[in-house]
Amino acid sequence: MQFTEETDPIAGVSVVMPAYNAANYIAEALESIIAQDTRTPLETIVVDDGSTDGTLAIVDGLAAKFAAAARPLRVLRLASNGGAAAARNAGVAAATHDWICCADADDVARPRRVAAVVAAARGAADRRRTLFGSRFAREPADATARYANWANELPQDRLKLECFREVTLLQPTWFFCKELWEAAGRYDGDTCDDLRFFLRHVTRGGSLRRVDEDLVVYRHVSGSLSFTTSRAELVRQRVDFFARSVLDGAWADKRVRVWGAGRDGRAFFNELARRGYGGRVAALHDVDAAKLGTYHNGATGASVAVLPVDAIAPPFVVCVAPRDPAFLAKVRAVAGRLGAIEGADYWHFN
Repeated sequence: MQFTEETDPIAGVSVVMPAYNAANYIAEALESIIAQDTRTPLETIVVDDGSTDGTLAIVDGLAAKFAAAARPLRVLRLASNGGAAAARNAGVAAATHDWICCADADDVARPRRVAAVVAAARGAADRRRTLFGSRFAREPADATARYANWANELPQDRLKLECFREVTLLQPTWFFCKELWEAAGRYDGDTCDDLRFFLRHVTRGGSLRRVDEDLVVYRHVSGSLSFTTSRAELVRQRVDFFARSVLDGAWADKRVRVWGAGRDGRAFFNELARRGYGGRVAALHDVDAAKLGTYHNGATGASVAVLPVDAIAPPFVVCVAPRDPAFLAKVRAVAGRLGAIEGADYWHFN
């Protein structure tokens, strides 16, 4: 049967795989695409981002296997190393199909990956404005265990509510249509391109959906961008989006309060102050009596009162990692007492 957009809302899928010096892993990554158990027409686009090892030779050596499986393999050779964002954009722009399956050259797709995300998208009325993802396995299993457990177990209704804490759908599991990619401003920048894409999508009202099946083996590879981006840079990016989408949006005429005067609360306030938003923070709030008084940052010259948590009022931002169920229960109890609704009157940031 010939698939068209008229007979099937997902007429085909293009797997986009950026690769830079990926000779140690790319064969296994590509073999996992050949092994996909799906009837949906599937092409694979490898974007070589100026590799200097044997990546291209390995890809070329697999061409016959792709041909035998009737799954086109295309290779885009970029003249020089321009970074993951540029490579992803080149692959998406060149894709034959409208639906894009993101893949990293050091990860492995489970055999049902494409079939499962296609089924999820076909069943979603708002599929064209939804960023799909899935659960994943880590290799080694204990790598970034806290993040992996959080992302895999986060309830569907919290994928957006916790968007300022971290990317709630892992980028190597993403599945989306080109229209969404364009609306989100494509990928950009040298680092945190997945975080910025994700937050642009969410803050413009886009939907998120996770397929609750482990569909990708996500490798911990030393030296990759995911593990060399500093915590400070991640905070800067998240604060920037929070300021522009929330402080300049629904909270534009309000001063805000920050729950937490520890490292995370101070970092949040300091980044706001660097952007000229320091005066928008009415106070930091903490349960530790030793922190009460005034917090002053010498680098920005900004100061803010530190008050007890019992004095907090909406709108507020929680800058304490909610790992302890008792702490989460306290936040919800305080929010309930104040009539504060999460995602409207308060947000979790850490």
